[in-house]
Amino acid sequence: MSASVRDRDTLRRLAGDLAAVAQDPIQAERREGWRRVNMLEPHRPMLWITEIPWDEIRDQHPDLRLTCEDPDARRAESALRIRRFTQRHLHVDEVEDGVVWVPMRFTGADYGIRVEEDLIAQGHSSIQSHGFKPVITEMEHVEKIRMPEVAYDRESTEREKDRLDGWFGDLLPVRIHGPRQHFFNGWDELVRWTGVQNALLDLMERPDFIHALLRRMTDSFLERMRQFEAGGWLGAPHPLLRAGSGAAGFTDELPRADTPPDGPFTALDQWGGAAPQIFSDVSPAMHEEFALRYEIEVLSRCGLNYYGCCEPLHTKMHLMDTVPRLRKISISPWCDAARANAAATRKYVFSHKPNPALLATDPYDPEAAEADLRRRLDGSDGMASEVIMKDISTVREDLGRLLDWTRMAARVVREYGP
Repeated sequence: MSASVRDRDTLRRLAGDLAAVAQDPIQAERREGWRRVNMLEPHRPMLWITEIPWDEIRDQHPDLRLTCEDPDARRAESALRIRRFTQRHLHVDEVEDGVVWVPMRFTGADYGIRVEEDLIAQGHSSIQSHGFKPVITEMEHVEKIRMPEVAYDRESTEREKDRLDGWFGDLLPVRIHGPRQHFFNGWDELVRWTGVQNALLDLMERPDFIHALLRRMTDSFLERMRQFEAGGWLGAPHPLLRAGSGAAGFTDELPRADTPPDGPFTALDQWGGAAPQIFSDVSPAMHEEFALRYEIEVLSRCGLNYYGCCEPLHTKMHLMDTVPRLRKISISPWCDAARANAAATRKYVFSHKPNPALLATDPYDPEAAEADLRRRLDGSDGMASEVIMKDISTVREDLGRLLDWTRMAARVVREYGP
């Protein structure tokens, strides 16, 4: 099945709209705002929303409804509609650059472990619950984690580029890019192989087993980075790609001043990041022993770094001082921003993650949502900040909640600027 004339017309209309949006002067203002925050310069908190359950709300607005029939065209249509909808209706600081980026496709770049799990649907949302079945249980299983043999699948990558180019490349440029950051979420992967409870118990009962797993994973990740560099595949540190679990990475510090504009690039020209989310209730000492000491091996090779995701870090700020070139710290829904601020010994970007559960209450409570945002911004006084609403499993099929929250948040963050 191939795209019909009607499908192509739809894609071209959306591409033309985005090309026009990209020329709006507000895009330059937003770029400058992100740059200033990421450079720790005075500026109001920047605002972003992501990981939205679009399937719940797609039929609630004409700008989101899909009309293409060809599956490939439909996927492209969905991506373009979401970008256009964000610019038209969500009151956030997302930058539209007027380019469709096609990531390089690779083989042999993963850990080689097949995850076995039970999936539980969550209503009409694409979000699912996961029940992981252990596939690594003994020391001899550690060797299942393979060392990568990375190969660039040029044919598949260029085929995707050519398809998009043929539809609308004359209106919206289509470009291929290589890896742009290095996010080492080793624990997110590990618990999918061992089971969550098993891994946490093994921290106490079989620490040598956990260390062996982490050693093998870290070596595999570092070898993957090395092969990306050796192959000349690393892309320019494109700032629209989120840094870590945060938002846009605009900065004057990357790539390095002595790196040619067209590369070749190394990890020192890019953002790095790490996040042991499962360690929310693990002590600082165990956090350092079983996560940070391995993560630092990756982060020490990157130009700027982001740390954390959902885990609260207010009791572990002294550990953050040991992360090389750390610029952004995740302030999760369960993190006490004021305590984190008081314990910090240097300036960071506080990457605030308001609680997405506030969008799932029945009824929606806008006053509680505003109080949550103000509390975290008040507590982080003196730190550069970004606000990222993410991990939104459901909005109870109510698009209005997203629109109301972004309007409120846009109003509030403007009160916290210089």
